[in-house]
Amino acid sequence: MASTSLTILFLLSVITIAGAAYFGYPWIEEFAKRKTDSYLEECEVMLHRMCREMPRKQMIIIIASSTFGLGLIGFVLTLGYGWINIIFTFSLAAIGYQSFRMWLKFFWERRTALFNEQLVDALNLLANSLKSGLNLSQGLQVLIQESKNPVSQEFGMVLSQEKLGLTVDEALEKMLERIPSDDLAIAIHSVLILRETGGDLSETFETIASTIRERRKVSGKIKSMTQQGKLQGLILLLLPFGLAAMLYVVNPPYIIPMVTTQLGWIMIFIMLIFQGAGALWIKKIVNIDV
Repeated sequence: MASTSLTILFLLSVITIAGAAYFGYPWIEEFAKRKTDSYLEECEVMLHRMCREMPRKQMIIIIASSTFGLGLIGFVLTLGYGWINIIFTFSLAAIGYQSFRMWLKFFWERRTALFNEQLVDALNLLANSLKSGLNLSQGLQVLIQESKNPVSQEFGMVLSQEKLGLTVDEALEKMLERIPSDDLAIAIHSVLILRETGGDLSETFETIASTIRERRKVSGKIKSMTQQGKLQGLILLLLPFGLAAMLYVVNPPYIIPMVTTQLGWIMIFIMLIFQGAGALWIKKIVNIDV
């Protein structure tokens, strides 16, 4: 009798799920297509900002491979642990789905940081070019020839857009849209204002470069003062793993149930959630904008 009831319940569940999938398929398809297009467009924008191009087909293959690969790893690692297997499989698959976007953001942030480092030298070079009698476009040409990427690439795009019909002011504004840099914003806004009102651009570039240099000195002092907090946070994050390794060496039967029982996996999952929340909290505290 009990087995018959379970069979009926199982069949009803299958019929309900199948019916929901059948009638909700158009909405599910539209939702998935909208989310996928949004994801791919965001990736294309970041690639374009880094002066790189990648076909959508290749991006889809990378995203699908990372999603399936990490999902498979989660499934194999927790095989035989019931609903924990489902949670870990879908959690790692979700991480795999987001990994391509996170990878692009990492390289985009690194490119932006490198651009900010090179900006001071670029402004000084522009100031010297203007003092020698060159105009702004000629100074940018010298800057492109003498500088390294990404500064040379970005200012090269400014000159390319000028040749295509844009003014220098419009091309500089587009560069500011590509690169979210406070230092660059100060420089470009100063250029735009001075070109309208008149003034010494070379002196302005030197002043901006000096201001940026002083800001970085203050930022470096703040970072050195917050290193202790970052180190303490790192120690706290690694402490549970170090303690687990020590217990495994000293008394293996005491720690083995943590990874061989459902309760142990639940505790590990909760611990990882709190670890992530703590890491974000510490990062928020020690990161100080200058």
